[in-house]
Amino acid sequence: MTTTITVGGLTTDLSHANTLASEYMNQYGSWSYPAYDSYQGNGERDTVGPQDTLAVALLNAGQNPVGTQYTFLGLLDEINVLLRDGSLTGTLDEAGPETLEAIARLYGVLDGKRNPNVRLTKLSKALHLKRPQLLPLYDKNIWQCYGELGKIRVASIKGRNNADFMRAWLPEVQKDLRDGMEHWRAMAALAPGPTVSPLRVLDIVGWRLADEARRGCRH
Repeated sequence: MTTTITVGGLTTDLSHANTLASEYMNQYGSWSYPAYDSYQGNGERDTVGPQDTLAVALLNAGQNPVGTQYTFLGLLDEINVLLRDGSLTGTLDEAGPETLEAIARLYGVLDGKRNPNVRLTKLSKALHLKRPQLLPLYDKNIWQCYGELGKIRVASIKGRNNADFMRAWLPEVQKDLRDGMEHWRAMAALAPGPTVSPLRVLDIVGWRLADEARRGCRH
C-alpha cells in the first residue's frame, strides 16, 4: 500500500514528498535552504531585532526592502511583547488552545493599522526562525494548498483579519503536521545542516506541491 502525505487539499505519495524535500535541502544554491535556515539574526529567541527582519529576503520576499525594513522597525516593540507570551512554547503539533490563540495574536500584530510592504507572508518569515517548531511560514503557495487547490480546508472570507485567519488556519496545519509527523521528521532528517523542523518541511513540501499543481504536474 502506498503511503501518502497531505498538506491542505493536496495529497501526494510519500516517495514524491521525500524527493521534493530532498531536492530543496540538497541542491545547494537552487533554493532558500540553507541560506534562510542558517540565518542567525540577532541570536535571541524572544526578541525580533532589525537584523531578523532581513531574513524575509532569504525566502524571496524581498520586494521593496527599504520600505519593508522601516515598517518592521515601527512594529518591533509590539511584536516583541507578543513574542514573549509564555504560551508560545513547545511544538505546533502539541499546541493546545492557549498556544494557538497566542500565535493568532502574534500574527495579528498587523491588524488595525497600515503596514506598507509588510503582510502576513513577510511577518511569518521573520517569526519562524524564532520558534521553528511552533510558528508556521505562510505565503501564496501555502494559502493555495489550504484555500484553493483540491479539497478546500480554509474558506476565503473577504475582510477577515490576520488573527481570525490564523484561528481558522492553524488547526488545519496542526492536523497535517500531526497526521504525518513520523514522515515529516524523517524528511527533516534529510537536511545536511543546518537542521530544520518538521513544520519547516511541511512548508517546503506544501510550497512545491502547490507550484506543481499550478503547472499541471501529476505524480
